[in-house]
Amino acid sequence: MMRDAWFAGTGIVFGWLMSKAWSDPGCQIGMVIFLVTTAVLTLGFALAVVGHGRGPQGPDRDDDDKDDEGQ
Repeated sequence: MMRDAWFAGTGIVFGWLMSKAWSDPGCQIGMVIFLVTTAVLTLGFALAVVGHGRGPQGPDRDDDDKDDEGQ
């Protein structure tokens, strides 16, 4: 519930800021650069977190029980 309130509040503030900044042509370029950069960094972070620690997968220990008996 509190998380939803933060999302709503952030959306309202960001929308207000966009409406003020978008009316100024000089701010439009800065806002577009900011939004694109933020999207790229967020995507890069998400891909790094999701793919972290995943290497080539070898066979499971249960695939060949004969070799697992001594381990």
